Amino acid sequence: MKGVILAAGIGSRLRPLTLHEPKGCVSVDGTPILARQLRAYADAGVTDVTVVAGYLADETRSLCESVAAERPSLDVTVRESDVYANTDNMYSLYLAREAVAGEQFVLSNGDVAFESDLLADLLDSDADSAIACDRGTYSEEAMKVTVDDEGMVTHIDKGIPERAAHGVSTDVYRFSAAFSSMLFDEIARVIEREGDYSGWTEAAIDRLVRNRDHDVETADVTGRDWVEIDDFADLKRADLRFSSLSDLGSKEAVFFDLDGTVYLDDDLVEGARDLVESLRERGVEVYFLTNNSSKWKDDYANKLADLGVPVDAENVLLSTDGVIDHLQSADAGEVYVLGTETMRDALAGHGIDLGDENPDTVVVGFDTELTYEKARAATLAVRDGATFLLAHPDTVCPTAEGFVPDCGAIGALIERATDQRPSRVFGKPNPEMIAHVLDAEGYSPDEVAVVGDRLETDVALAENVGCESVCVLTGDADRIDAERSEVTPTLVAPSVAALARFVTPSPPKPDESELTADAEDADAAVPSVEGGETDD
Repeated sequence: MKGVILAAGIGSRLRPLTLHEPKGCVSVDGTPILARQLRAYADAGVTDVTVVAGYLADETRSLCESVAAERPSLDVTVRESDVYANTDNMYSLYLAREAVAGEQFVLSNGDVAFESDLLADLLDSDADSAIACDRGTYSEEAMKVTVDDEGMVTHIDKGIPERAAHGVSTDVYRFSAAFSSMLFDEIARVIEREGDYSGWTEAAIDRLVRNRDHDVETADVTGRDWVEIDDFADLKRADLRFSSLSDLGSKEAVFFDLDGTVYLDDDLVEGARDLVESLRERGVEVYFLTNNSSKWKDDYANKLADLGVPVDAENVLLSTDGVIDHLQSADAGEVYVLGTETMRDALAGHGIDLGDENPDTVVVGFDTELTYEKARAATLAVRDGATFLLAHPDTVCPTAEGFVPDCGAIGALIERATDQRPSRVFGKPNPEMIAHVLDAEGYSPDEVAVVGDRLETDVALAENVGCESVCVLTGDADRIDAERSEVTPTLVAPSVAALARFVTPSPPKPDESELTADAEDADAAVPSVEGGETDD
């Protein structure tokens, strides 16, 4: 069995993501779409595969070579279209004619993410030729299929109404040698004789099944996961559908970032309250962590309570915690704090010696009360030899109005003015941000997860700890950032609301009548001991 994957298109609806990589190289659950298909082909025993490339063909070729290198039995040939910008997928298939015309082969469009079992179901079908059809869904954008009383395909077209459709094509096909000959004859007629390079393969298939005797049936792949990825909405669906994220309800603890994840300014992100409640119902310990050093634990606990998400203050973890631990264990001397009064009070309340004259240490935090005089004092102290500590590295803070300067940006001001980098940076992504909780509670990394909106802090923290992570797109990161990041989240989700599907519902609690009935049944099952006698 041979295979053909059509992957020449530009993917314009995924721009700017596809400005630098072809659609087939876009990742879903950390795996490029084309790599996912090639591995499915290899798993199914289809090891002679022709990939038709076009747009950014070198990237497609490189990906094919890397997958073939990891699967020694897989032989991948890349054929390149020079006119991909002005042709559609019929011409792409035409370019593969020397490899498969007149032979049985499997065909797929290169923008479909599908699970390996879908292809296995197609190959296991008794039909000589078959279209892998999902009978459980209907989509206006997808190709639909009709069949006759014998189950033979009679029509394939996007315009088929739901009432007439037998199923939705997944854009994965298997053709017999006989139908392969008919198909390539029809394609050659359209391209070579009519000079039409803009046709679709599905149109050629449709003409054949409507006007000729053929052997094309459907293979039912209902229940198998697949997504045709044309735009960002499709990509978000694919991210969720193919995610390898574990059941969050089975975790011992989940750590949520705050700004940009659970809330924006004073507005709770939709779905956050329900998600936290669902996790707690399952016995999952919920922690909130933030690099924002402008406030103290009680402030965040009160804010969350006001938003309908109550939490104990000790379950709020701050970058300031690490600063305090360090200052208490080190010989920090007198400390100058470029930070809010709340931060200064927190340090003083933990026994840190604060001072403005000739300090030994300067701590720079997210100072929402920043003045030039404070920046001046910090700069002069560092230039005079004081140790420079940065509470956390975030350069911007997400708000409802947009990004504003954060601790990292203020630290950059001091760094530029002193020509000195901080000797230590606290907060995420340093693993000690949550490591002390894991140590105290005995949690292993696979028993926890981190949910946040920043790749370089939240997701990097999870990677440093060795646990699963979710990057939500309600704050700092967008889908393009996630695609290009060197750190890879377990899941990219539109928001925390999308995580509800990753929490197995807790068993329903029986009502009082059920409990009473159960008790009565139990009493009835106990042998009577009245009179001191029982029946053995």
